[in-house]
Amino acid sequence: MTGRDIYEVWAPAFDEWSPWVKPVLFAEIDGSAATPSAPLPSSGLRCSVGARRDTALVVDLPGPQSLMAGFELAKDGYRLVPLYNTTSGRRQRVPPEKCVLTDVGIIVQMLATPLPEYVRNAIVGDNPPAFLLDSRRLQGDRKPGPGLYDNRWMVFPQDFPSARFLRSRGITQAIVIQETLAPAEDLTHVLLRWKEGGIGVYLQDADEASALQLAELRRPSRFRWALYRTLALLGLRRNSAGGFGAVVPIPGESGGFGHAHGFG
Repeated sequence: MTGRDIYEVWAPAFDEWSPWVKPVLFAEIDGSAATPSAPLPSSGLRCSVGARRDTALVVDLPGPQSLMAGFELAKDGYRLVPLYNTTSGRRQRVPPEKCVLTDVGIIVQMLATPLPEYVRNAIVGDNPPAFLLDSRRLQGDRKPGPGLYDNRWMVFPQDFPSARFLRSRGITQAIVIQETLAPAEDLTHVLLRWKEGGIGVYLQDADEASALQLAELRRPSRFRWALYRTLALLGLRRNSAGGFGAVVPIPGESGGFGHAHGFG
């Protein structure tokens, strides 16, 4: 299957959550991607949220761990929505050890692997969404520097459905599953908008079977500023065809721009 074919499995045209599935990593699949060569991480998911028709999930865990956790949650009937909006450097032939986020390629391979039937069924059924994020998206695994592929990325409110859309689909609350109980600042911009729009926001520690905690969201800097997106992108490297990722130029050399990653 081509990357486009696999993307259409994850984002069928008729599904109401498909517009939010990010196509960037699927565009890196060329038919040669196989079963991940490295051992897959544990999902680290020891909590249980159960099947809740009125609940959207945001799974904010490190790298491939978030996708593994998503597979576990799909067993409860959640429709997985990958929001990984970055690139692996594969098209530029950059090895993982030269990337700021080193395991994006593993996520690409996992997305290319045939889906279990229960995940497919959750996608095509009338099920609540589980939005999948990489919690290391902004800090990376190493400090960016000349010659490295800087594929750090961030999320914006536009990357998620609005509170009004969620409520129109019967969603009245959102649970954020993460390793800490302090949402990242970029995600807080999303969650606070949801809360203002009538969506209850709760936090769940992925590593503990503890009770949900009502999210106490502090107003982040530049909240609802017209120029927030422009200012937030400073220091990150956009890919020329969408998403994030480009080589940090070496002083005295030209370059640093990403190559096309869209479906042509």
